[in-house]
Amino acid sequence: MFTYPSSLGVLAGLAASTIWGGALAMTRLAVSGDAPLGAADVAILRFAGPAILLFPVLCQAMPRLRLVSPWLLGLMILGGGAPFALVAGTGLETAGAAEAGALLPGMVPLCVAMVSALLGERFGLRRGIGLMLIALAAVVIVLPAILAGGHGRWAGYALLLIAAVMATGYTIALRLSGIGAWEAAAFVSTVSLIGFGPVYLLVMTPALAGVGWHELGAQAAYQGIASGIMAPVAFGMAVRRLGAAQASAFASLSPGAACAGGFALMGEVPDALTAIAVIASGLGVALVAQPARIAPVGDAERM
Repeated sequence: MFTYPSSLGVLAGLAASTIWGGALAMTRLAVSGDAPLGAADVAILRFAGPAILLFPVLCQAMPRLRLVSPWLLGLMILGGGAPFALVAGTGLETAGAAEAGALLPGMVPLCVAMVSALLGERFGLRRGIGLMLIALAAVVIVLPAILAGGHGRWAGYALLLIAAVMATGYTIALRLSGIGAWEAAAFVSTVSLIGFGPVYLLVMTPALAGVGWHELGAQAAYQGIASGIMAPVAFGMAVRRLGAAQASAFASLSPGAACAGGFALMGEVPDALTAIAVIASGLGVALVAQPARIAPVGDAERM
């Protein structure tokens, strides 16, 4: 049975996975549409608004952030900030939304599970089966595209897998840092804007001016508010209440949201195998996210 804190963690994980699944479809639309933005443009839209809105939160969090290891903070920037957004956005220029959902958020739970195992966390049979279902779902979604001759997409696939490893680092670092969800979102967004903003303006060629206000507003709202603030905060809450391994499992629900978003925005129709994979992923999440039973006090004392 779920306790109150774990129930909040489950709801937060569901919210984050749904938003990030939609973000994959929105990013795919941005970088492959009729007047495509680049991965750098999407990154700016994702971090500029949150950095401004959450700056007061960052100021209050500075004393706590100074106590966190620079290595953990660096992993959070690498796996949740501008570097991650650039790598993932570039991969989405060639990979479809469903494929990206399988390769990026779909692989994060497996990577986190491996790291957690190295750190001493144990996994029972139930969670092991859940992780295998998640892996199977990812393979079922991506393998048909590979067999169909998607050789030109290998670079995109590789970038998405790299992004999954980066996101794993963010998840583990967030758990070990002990900082709050709002604090993490404020820190990552502000540092990303300060570090990447000048490079974007002075070195790259911004494409935002060539995009219509309607499309630009939709991307800014979803990338900045939903994906840049709401999803990281929800995911941070899930990590603190469920742990890194269980919280990251909800990312495997993102392929379903990515499939739905890809169909709604770009007419990408998932086939039967993709639908089966999404169901398998959902079952895997249910198994992995279910908290372990806590032995009664008397039993614990006899162990």
